[in-house]
Amino acid sequence: MDTHGLLQIAREIIGKVPSCMAITVDQNGDANARVVNPKPLSDAWTVRFATDRRSRKSEEIERSGRLTLAYQCDPENAYVTLVGHAVINDDVAAKTANWRPESYRWYPGGPADPNVVYIDFTADRIELWSSPHDVVPDPEKGLWATVLVREASGWRQQTTFPRFHNEMPWEGQSQDLYKGIQC
Repeated sequence: MDTHGLLQIAREIIGKVPSCMAITVDQNGDANARVVNPKPLSDAWTVRFATDRRSRKSEEIERSGRLTLAYQCDPENAYVTLVGHAVINDDVAAKTANWRPESYRWYPGGPADPNVVYIDFTADRIELWSSPHDVVPDPEKGLWATVLVREASGWRQQTTFPRFHNEMPWEGQSQDLYKGIQC
C-alpha cells in the first residue's frame, strides 16, 4: 500500500477514537500512561489537549519534549500510535479559542487559570495496524507494524521488524516482499 493510503487509514482510525493514551517517560525511564481527550487531528499531524501545569505529564513533557499518543479501535482490531515532540502552551488567547464548555469540570478556573495549559504535539512517527484494511503482517513471518516516519520531504514507510527497520521501505511494494524472511 502506498504512503498516502496508509496516512488516510491512520487518520480514519484516529477519527473513530475520541480518547487516547498519552504516554510519557519519567526520569527513571518508566512509562506513564493516562487517558486524554484531544482535539481533532490536524492536517499537519498535530494534536492539542488540555492538562494541568502541575501534573506529572506536564513535568515529563517539559523535561523530555517527547510524547506518545496511542489510539486503540477495538471493534476494528486496529491501532495507531503517534510518536513525536510536545511543548507546553500557556497562551491565554489560544486556550480561550480552544476551550470546551465541558472543560470547566476538570479546570474550574477556566482558560485564564495559569495552571491550565495545552499540550501541543507534533507527530514524527506513526505506527499502524489495521485488520479491516489488511495492514497487518503475515504472522508466520513475524508480528510487526507498519511505520511512517516524517522526513523533510514527507513521510517514508518502514516497519517495526528489527531486521528491516531502516533497510526496506514499503513504498510502492506489496507485503509479498517479505515472504522469504526467516524469523
